[in-house]
Amino acid sequence: MTIKDSANAAEVREALGLGEEHREWTEALERTPVGTTEAEIPTGKQLNALLAQLKVPAEDHAELAKAAQKATEPGTAWCWLVERTVAALRATMGLDTPMPSRPALTDHGPTGRWLTLLACLAVVPDVRALHATMEVPDEVSWASLGILGEKVAVRRRTLEEAADGVEAEAETPFPFDDYVLPVFQGRRYRLDGFDCRASNDSIDVRLPHGTQPFGILPDVAWAHEIHYFFRRLPHRYANGVKFGYTGISCYVGSWINDPAVADFFPEDHEIRRFTSAYQYINNRGPGPADKTGLTPGDRDALEHAFGQMPADRATALRLTPTTPVQRAVLEHLKAGNHWALNYSGQAIWDYSPFPRRSA
Repeated sequence: MTIKDSANAAEVREALGLGEEHREWTEALERTPVGTTEAEIPTGKQLNALLAQLKVPAEDHAELAKAAQKATEPGTAWCWLVERTVAALRATMGLDTPMPSRPALTDHGPTGRWLTLLACLAVVPDVRALHATMEVPDEVSWASLGILGEKVAVRRRTLEEAADGVEAEAETPFPFDDYVLPVFQGRRYRLDGFDCRASNDSIDVRLPHGTQPFGILPDVAWAHEIHYFFRRLPHRYANGVKFGYTGISCYVGSWINDPAVADFFPEDHEIRRFTSAYQYINNRGPGPADKTGLTPGDRDALEHAFGQMPADRATALRLTPTTPVQRAVLEHLKAGNHWALNYSGQAIWDYSPFPRRSA
């Protein structure tokens, strides 16, 4: 269904059959100024090449190409949404400004499923330009952008493991906006195998699936090195930190910070050595599970160990462990317990330029 060039959020929702749960998101996009630079998404071989460089599984390329064609058709509600999502990303480039929250569009086919990813593809040149001004090495730049494809691969593995086919497809959208979008705002980077994000008052470090980060200890020197990287940002930590007066936390958010890890691994295990290097430990406990029977810590443990995001606890317990870490994750859950997503790390007080450690 086509819409007028001057269409508002209500008309877009009506054209796509979106409910009230989409009002806040679409109205936020309506308030986003759209510049003269169009939201261009590559096509054909160029699109496939870009998707491959971003580590998007080849099995998803054809569906993404169809979604891109539909989403960029002028005069459509999908084009309205993509253009404004791209404009919002460009307006927040280099800033820790949250994007308008987007409800899942699982019942709107491939275009709804991949809408945010398509906007990310359109701003790759903008992110690369920001990286160039910061003198970010090419390998770090592309490794960081590749976080997008890795998250798509998590979704694909989850679907392949699920036994309920169409129902699983409907319940497994691309749910990583809060993780992936900071990459395309120039705030999250893959550094030494870690996913590091500069927020307004801290550095948030996560341990992605498929990496082996435990050979690097998160000590004070490591924290300063990460902080030194983020001092290149044009806006550094936005408006949240008064330099010289307030400490910056460089913390690792992970299930491995749960004290229960000690029940499964000896003190000399690489995970235990890793967590022993923290300056402070923040143990808040797992908290209550959501309606799926999983806590944020459970989901973090399952994704980190298995590279999957099971829909619920029952599905998670059906996974087949093949490594000691996978067995530990599942044994804890099968015993009726939950994993905590704790944040532990270092406090940084020295804001002078800190030289990189020698290799």
